[in-house]
Amino acid sequence: MDAGLLLLQRIFDALTNSAIYASLALALVIIYRSTGLLNFAQGEMATFSAYVAFVLLAGAAPGLTGGSLAAAIGAPYPTVAAIGAAVVLGAIAGGVTERLVFRPLRHASELAMVSITIGLFLGINSLVEQWWGTAPRQFPSLFPDAASDYLDIAGARLRHTAIGAWVTLLALLAVLAWLLQRTRGGLAFRAVSFNRESAELSGIRSARTLMWGWVLASALGAVAAALSASSVLLEPKMMLRVLVYAFAAATLGGLDSPRGAVVGGVVIGLSQTLVPAYIPFIGFELSVLPALVVMVIVLVVRPAGLFGTQRLERV
Repeated sequence: MDAGLLLLQRIFDALTNSAIYASLALALVIIYRSTGLLNFAQGEMATFSAYVAFVLLAGAAPGLTGGSLAAAIGAPYPTVAAIGAAVVLGAIAGGVTERLVFRPLRHASELAMVSITIGLFLGINSLVEQWWGTAPRQFPSLFPDAASDYLDIAGARLRHTAIGAWVTLLALLAVLAWLLQRTRGGLAFRAVSFNRESAELSGIRSARTLMWGWVLASALGAVAAALSASSVLLEPKMMLRVLVYAFAAATLGGLDSPRGAVVGGVVIGLSQTLVPAYIPFIGFELSVLPALVVMVIVLVVRPAGLFGTQRLERV
């Protein structure tokens, strides 16, 4: 395989991961825009949703926690229905988390709120391990993933799974744009995220509006977890590395910019694949290093990110 074709193939190979990172980065951006909070538990909340989808796919499998309850409501379900139901349940769980955990502590310091998200990270991870164990599980793909399921483009293979991941991401972006720009709730969310005090003076109920931010973010995270589980294996720590890459993507693009989250996801996904391939001393074992370097550089040079809003302070 010549160098040009090999480069094209590696770019195609990076597209699925790029879509996954961008999806979770979008969830991080939604939470940050609404609360100014970095949610370290976003990946674990998404993992929990993926396990719910797995239970709905398996039904009353022997020894599977929750299988009997899933069977009682008609499981096993088809893949699309199971993942869709898990996304809805994950979104509801996100809203409940905001209402019961974060809203009562909304006047706490930023450090305290971040510490709470870390506590949630540890708690949800432990719960998943206790209920479903640590053994990796096969998770079905939403899209055709047989060896012959690809498009031949200039001799390189673009997998149907990569195409499906990007179609899903673009559909999510379209729905998100419609919700934020064309609905009353979306306009209220934008007003609250821009200036909460002014929005409240205008009669907007900020607490309820911010809860919808958690609902949207949890739904986006659940989709990212389903894509990740189908591309690797379902296990309790599968989203830990994805969360690092998603944070890097959100930081690069701008923590308050959905567009930046997508651009950052593409850049981080490509760097994860291309940098180890062309810089031998890094190697694939250190593929997380380029993402961390990007985070440091962006925070030093342009803290707001490529598309983020620059913070203006009056002196």
